[in-house]
Amino acid sequence: MEIVLIRHGQPEWVKDGEYTVDPGLTEIGKKQAEKSASFFSENSMDEIWVSPLSRAQETLKPFEERNIAPKVKTFEWLREALDDDEKKLIGESQETIREYFDHRNTRSFEDWMETTHGSYMKGFSENIIKNFDESLSNVGVISINDRYDRLLDLSNNKINNLMIISHAGTMSTLLSYLLNLPLYPWTWRKFLPRHAAHTFLRSTEISSGHFFRMKEFNNVSFMGSDELKTY
Repeated sequence: MEIVLIRHGQPEWVKDGEYTVDPGLTEIGKKQAEKSASFFSENSMDEIWVSPLSRAQETLKPFEERNIAPKVKTFEWLREALDDDEKKLIGESQETIREYFDHRNTRSFEDWMETTHGSYMKGFSENIIKNFDESLSNVGVISINDRYDRLLDLSNNKINNLMIISHAGTMSTLLSYLLNLPLYPWTWRKFLPRHAAHTFLRSTEISSGHFFRMKEFNNVSFMGSDELKTY
């Protein structure tokens, strides 16, 4: 089984000088989505799972136009993280937003864990893992245990190629789950993919089941122009 994780194209976070909570794509973002979709052939995926947020839905469009998968499912649990402090930034200037994130990134690990952002990210990650596990189970991919690694039973697997279009925070949680890595409030900064980049994971048989290995991370070779290789 192969899973392809794709981050949305470049979002228009600041419009008319103000921060927006659910932005669509910039013109660059739309080009990135087109390039990203052009990498795949028709019906090369069995299903596409996608976040309901505008930037992910707009990234999906060229994939649908090219018929990359016969089934597309939108899941609420694939939404990006947005804690109470970040919600307060809605309508603020770009300078205020930059100052907020610059300050947050200087915190000690202890502060990251103990702040409202830390507790929010714990709940955010747990919700994704619970729903991802259930959604995989619905297509015959069953988690057996995670004592040494994330061991999965694929004997009744109904899909061979799954694509998920979501966000940096969501993707970091999915990667941590599949690779059986610890989760922290800053995990999304460890797995920070470029816009519309491809990350491939492939199942490998071992012991009494399968585990997922990372085949390729953050591939943007298909973008061509450096202008399109954004974070």
